[in-house]
Amino acid sequence: MPADTAAQPFVNALLALVQAQAGPTGFVGLHEWAEILERYFPPELPDPDHTTR
Repeated sequence: MPADTAAQPFVNALLALVQAQAGPTGFVGLHEWAEILERYFPPELPDPDHTTR
């Protein structure tokens, strides 16, 4: 898959999850899932300079 496709972050996260699952236990805990997903899909933080009126 070309690196510039819209699905690339999903592919990268999936590969990281598969690699983590290939570890010694074969199990990926919820905290590790969250860390991997945040790495590829960081949350959008509020802009402190943005005001609504």
